[in-house]
Amino acid sequence: MSLPLELVREIIHLLLFSAPPRSSTPEDPGCSTKPTWVTISALSLTSQSYRALVLEAWFRTLYIELPGNLMFLQDSGWFPELRSKWTKHLHCIQLNDTLSLWNLSSFLRVSSIRLDWLLPTLSPSFTLPHADLDTLPFLHLSSTVEHFDLCGRTWPDPGVIQGIANTPGFGHLKTLKMVQGTVWCGLCHICRVVQFKDRPTGLVYEGGLGLPIHYTRALAPLEYLEEVVIIIPNHGRGQTTLGSNTDSNADTNPETTPNTNVNPNLWSGECDTCMVMMYDDDVFCEKWVARKKHVGLGCCDSDNDDGQKDVRPPKLRRVEYRFSAVDGGEEEEEG
Repeated sequence: MSLPLELVREIIHLLLFSAPPRSSTPEDPGCSTKPTWVTISALSLTSQSYRALVLEAWFRTLYIELPGNLMFLQDSGWFPELRSKWTKHLHCIQLNDTLSLWNLSSFLRVSSIRLDWLLPTLSPSFTLPHADLDTLPFLHLSSTVEHFDLCGRTWPDPGVIQGIANTPGFGHLKTLKMVQGTVWCGLCHICRVVQFKDRPTGLVYEGGLGLPIHYTRALAPLEYLEEVVIIIPNHGRGQTTLGSNTDSNADTNPETTPNTNVNPNLWSGECDTCMVMMYDDDVFCEKWVARKKHVGLGCCDSDNDDGQKDVRPPKLRRVEYRFSAVDGGEEEEEG
């Protein structure tokens, strides 16, 4: 007596999603989050019905290294359900030394995309034909996409972040994760490595706080964006710390509860040099922190040096930084 297909489907999912990924560092650019095929290959040989369920589960995440391979899938006619039904998460690896476009017109059910950018000398944004705005290299994105990961961008300046918001099809994006080598300093206006004196593992903000001001402006058009996660190495050997907020009545944001944010300076990407030089001025520090507290609330816009409003995505509720260790603990040179 054979098992009900509903139960077989649950067994397949349990085998797939409890198995370790083939890579020991799945967060690293170019590494797959999927386990090896042998995890469920035996079940695919059991019967035609079982094989269909195995393929559906296996191709739920599609790892693909070249845009041309998408065209091959379409032209070959293999697994038509892969594009129209099965694939929910698309993991694209950009390996070419020139910009390539990923035509996703036939992927109708994709809800999340990860783009691993392995081209340090090229920006992941480009200008669409007949368009004036820089976008990411995706064409014909489904409006079902709610999650996007950008991995491997060494210098994530606000122009790259703006390219995310400009990309047609990202209008319903809810979560954004970026694995990057540096972060934008809103004081000196360049990308800098993170250097803390101590070794914090992470930092979480609620209520729309935490992003560099130029990032919040770039992402402001994403009206459904709720969460941003930034994973970045801490190179250490800095002179500043996040500190701690011991005042239980500290005003972190009128929209949030006290003590939501754990550091009194509301660190949001400022480099170690700027923290040492500019935060030493109490008047400047107080004004800068107050500005960050009220990003998107319209209270400090008239005081901005650049004359632009400090806006943010209207539904942004959570910003998380995860700090990874640098191998060997050696500080790398900035480019």
